[in-house]
Amino acid sequence: MSLLRGEQFDPCLLSSIQEDLLIMKILRIHDPNHRYKIDARQLLHVVENTMHFISPKFSDPQSNYMNSWNVEVFGLEEKLGYTIKKISHEILCKCHENGDLHEETMMLFETLGPFRWDAKVVLTLAAVVSIYGEFWLITQLVHRNSLAALTAELKQMPKELNMLTIQLKALNLLIDTMIEAANLVLDFEGLPLQQQLLDDDAIVVTKSKMYITVYWILRSSISCASQIADFRTMKDNQVHSNSTNIAAWTLFSLVYKLSGLCNDLREKLRTCQMQIGRRFPEKIRDLFKVSHFDNQEVLRVLFSLKNDLPLKDSSLEKYCGIQELENKVVILLISKPELFTSEKIFYLVQRMHDHPLHKKIGGSYAIIWVPIPYSQTWSLTDEMNFQFLSNSLPWLSIRHPWSLHSSVVNFIRKEWSYKDEPVMVVLSTDGVVTNLNAIDMVWLWGAKAFPFSTSREKELWEQENRILELLIDGIDPLLTNLVEEGKHFCIYGSDNISWIKELNDTLKKIKSAGIQLEAIYVGYRNPSKVAENILDISIEENLGISLSMTKMKLFWLRPESIKNSVARVEQAAHYSSSLQKVLRLLEYACETSNDWMIIGKGLSTDVMILKEREVQECLNLVPELAENVAKLGLFSAIKCAMGSPLPVKPCYHNEILPAEEGLLTEETVVCSRCKRPVEKFVVYQCNVTETAEAEQEAKID
Repeated sequence: MSLLRGEQFDPCLLSSIQEDLLIMKILRIHDPNHRYKIDARQLLHVVENTMHFISPKFSDPQSNYMNSWNVEVFGLEEKLGYTIKKISHEILCKCHENGDLHEETMMLFETLGPFRWDAKVVLTLAAVVSIYGEFWLITQLVHRNSLAALTAELKQMPKELNMLTIQLKALNLLIDTMIEAANLVLDFEGLPLQQQLLDDDAIVVTKSKMYITVYWILRSSISCASQIADFRTMKDNQVHSNSTNIAAWTLFSLVYKLSGLCNDLREKLRTCQMQIGRRFPEKIRDLFKVSHFDNQEVLRVLFSLKNDLPLKDSSLEKYCGIQELENKVVILLISKPELFTSEKIFYLVQRMHDHPLHKKIGGSYAIIWVPIPYSQTWSLTDEMNFQFLSNSLPWLSIRHPWSLHSSVVNFIRKEWSYKDEPVMVVLSTDGVVTNLNAIDMVWLWGAKAFPFSTSREKELWEQENRILELLIDGIDPLLTNLVEEGKHFCIYGSDNISWIKELNDTLKKIKSAGIQLEAIYVGYRNPSKVAENILDISIEENLGISLSMTKMKLFWLRPESIKNSVARVEQAAHYSSSLQKVLRLLEYACETSNDWMIIGKGLSTDVMILKEREVQECLNLVPELAENVAKLGLFSAIKCAMGSPLPVKPCYHNEILPAEEGLLTEETVVCSRCKRPVEKFVVYQCNVTETAEAEQEAKID
């Protein structure tokens, strides 16, 4: 059989048997090295962008030429540019050999043997377009640049391209068709879970079409390079010769052949996509219904079907595979490409990355940012936001979030209830979803919330009793110091500057009476221009301590998180009466901008809630507070002054006073620890030695 022998082989007239034999030979040559990883899609964008400057037919696919040059390559023993140069050199050499085009194509297959199918076609296209781009660049500059003119003279290139209209049209059209075919090859290679989701017949038929398409892309590349080489040596009197016209029509015939293959492959690809579109959503749902040995299968299906290194670690400036997440709790931070406001981003970094516990447990969990735009397509603004933030944040992010399969995105939106507001979905070390949204846990407790499961959230609420600390943790160092030093202080909110001035005047009187009580203004929810004006007046008139606008927003983030978290953990509200009071106040304060105040002491579990009339009553009772605070403590003194009965819960602490001091004390004594009034008892101590001597004397008598 003369199938693969020289000029007797005509691929345009292949029978099905001959086509099968050709595929067998191609597969024998195909020997991919799995260490060679080239971002074929990105390199194809570079090819398309290059052609955009050559032919007006091409539109710019990315609208960002400089960024398209960041092509990621791993495992190659040489630079990508050198590999492309070597392929282009081999193609050009074959152009001058005048050998059999089929044999030259098979030799090119051998050169590309270690690469995957998508890399084969894209590297070949890059080699051809680099040759064409160099030719076009010189001819465009020949009349304006002396160096270009001299280079054109050395290469014997034509000075006028308008005489090559037919040839250039054929060449541009063929490269355009090759790029179209290459995109189809990349689309098929990028289909997820082919072996699991596609019928056997669909796989076999589509792959056969893909192999033949790859063959014709490589064969056409040699023809393109041959035409470009002819341009360089073509004399003016040869432009309209029969040979050049025949060469142009040869390129048109290749366009026709490749177009037919594209139509066939596109139809087969559409069938595969429909099968996967029907079966992939069920595959994802089933994946989360069964237990796994680790989290690798889950993460692979979600993120690593098209890319062996799907993650980017900007802090270490490297790309990662999902195997680096084995035996770790994985937090999927799902949001729009702009993520949060800048103050929330910094606060999240502080709560997780800069948290004191991070050094101890940071290796046990990982955060992956999964940006999903509002619409189904990525805009240039979305991509710019993602690139900027992903290069700045200290956690992992998806390298190409726009390449996430639509079934994965739909699963996230439907099954995980993602509604364009940021959520943190937590996967355990065995890939099980343990929390559909841990973001409120993270705002409230930071890394302390590890492993961020719903059971851990319930546990934290059962333990939580330090209300003031819960409200202000991590917002401002001053507030943190007040808590740690055990000082009395209050936080208050209002949009009434007159009330704020009156409050601060009263606080000055309280301090002058020897009562230490710091007050911090926290504004109100969604502070507006009014809050900014209040801050300006407070600074100008020295009205005490106020949080900045940024820290006000962070403060109000915590009450909102408390409210959301308690709503998820239903029974949590029953664990602490103080928490219930705070929740009622926060609901009141969030819905209105009326006057309110919370008073507490350091790490104490007790707080006092005052609002509206109660605040004013408290402010008017300063003299009585000053008289009783030393004996009863601040809380009890305020309650006594406001006519509230002291807690009826008895004091169980014991304190022994010397006889003289105890007998002389007629006034009420309060416990130094719980500040409740104590009941006085007289205890008589018997001297054991004197008693024994008296008994001995009695016996003698």
